[in-house]
Amino acid sequence: MSVPLSLAALLLLLLARTTSAIGTSAASSSPSPSPSTSTSTTSISIEDFGAVAGDASRALENSEALAAGAARAAELGVPLVVPAAKKFFVFGTYISEVENLVLSIDGIIEGVPDFEKWPITEACHGHYCPMLGFYKCRNVTVTSSAPSWDAGGIIDGRGYEWWWSEILQTLPCQRPKIMHWKYTTGIVIEKLHLRNSPFWNIDLDDVSNVVVRHVQVETDLDSQRKMMRKHGRTSHIKDLLSLDRTPDAALKAKLDQSQSTVNWRDWLARTLIDLHVPTFPLNTDGIDVKGTNIHIHDCKIRNFDDIVVPKPCDTNCKLGNCTQDILVENIEAQGVGLSIGSVSPSPRHNCVKNVTFRNIKLSYPAKGVYIKSDPGDRGSGEISSIRFENINIFRPLWWSVWIGPQQQHQPGWNWTEHEECALDFPLGSSKGHCMAQKLVEISDIYLKDVAIDTPLLSPGVCTRACVVPSRSVPCMPANDKSDQPPRP
Repeated sequence: MSVPLSLAALLLLLLARTTSAIGTSAASSSPSPSPSTSTSTTSISIEDFGAVAGDASRALENSEALAAGAARAAELGVPLVVPAAKKFFVFGTYISEVENLVLSIDGIIEGVPDFEKWPITEACHGHYCPMLGFYKCRNVTVTSSAPSWDAGGIIDGRGYEWWWSEILQTLPCQRPKIMHWKYTTGIVIEKLHLRNSPFWNIDLDDVSNVVVRHVQVETDLDSQRKMMRKHGRTSHIKDLLSLDRTPDAALKAKLDQSQSTVNWRDWLARTLIDLHVPTFPLNTDGIDVKGTNIHIHDCKIRNFDDIVVPKPCDTNCKLGNCTQDILVENIEAQGVGLSIGSVSPSPRHNCVKNVTFRNIKLSYPAKGVYIKSDPGDRGSGEISSIRFENINIFRPLWWSVWIGPQQQHQPGWNWTEHEECALDFPLGSSKGHCMAQKLVEISDIYLKDVAIDTPLLSPGVCTRACVVPSRSVPCMPANDKSDQPPRP
């Protein structure tokens, strides 16, 4: 519906506001004058707004330059460019209420893992702000003209120190994401290489009309460790491990039982670093999806958590109450799995429906197909019309298919409250300990041409939640290519 606009309102529309995550007006704090508004301008650079390449001490100014440049580029109708063959260090940045913006990352944006200086603001809900945040925007494209993923279009989160700090619970709040999109419609994310995010890589949060294509997501422990050694930062990790801390009761009990001959910090370092177990780094989700009409295709994802994960919209949803109409296709990945949820019941009815995964190759996933509910005793929830087609799962580390309550844990959780589904269910000593979530209906789940090559266990688990109250969950159409019969 169109509404007559006053002259003042028209001027406000022309001057799209952009704010830096540090809480400063980015346009007013720009260190250098804005570029000319000449009609001959075809693009502008973040260097026009004071960004300086190659200097980590300028991370704050570079973040401000990104925000100010985005506002100006949208006003001029030209792309904002991160120049090729240059690296710009940044902290968190929020770009707000811009329209028709093209951000071309032809060089490298790299986070600085300085926990004291990285902004924590009200705009970021009291968390560390994302490297690139977009709030209430329309028609935004983040792309790159680099000829390859290694040449440019790189956003590097430098996640190693963040991951360790999360393990040791030394951070005051949630770690920064590489990208966070909130209340935004008309999004294109393409031709980017996202590396070593401190937290989730791409968070699509209450958005609509989105395309993510030709994106590589990588969590690389080896390169992160080498970089730490090169720059003499391994002592920092040793300092973290030498903090006067004790593990939580559950971890301590496990150590006392099976690792009584070693120091718990030595055991933690050996297990999480040397053995590369999938729980480290924590929460490096590839693409989290909360919204409608979203197409993700032709991407490569290597991480240590959910690969692509449609979830219910959080509270205060503006663009829709249900995550739906999602197509994920032509993906090569290594991570926890193709996930739905977790979905907990809610008075407003949490919902994920009409999602298709197809033409996907998974290598060494913790779980291949992973549909998960979450605890809660109020309201209702729904997971329905979910299709998995032409999925190849090579050597899954645990269950190839899991449909039921969430089966995962991490440091800092109250294990008594969160262990509704034990990690060893249904095989270990806690056999039978996996509480079904009766308030979340799981229905119409289809698995077609799902090939499982060399599984560790039998093809999968459908807990009681798949039968009560669900209507239709055919778990059998899976092709087990193991040379040996599946284990019970």
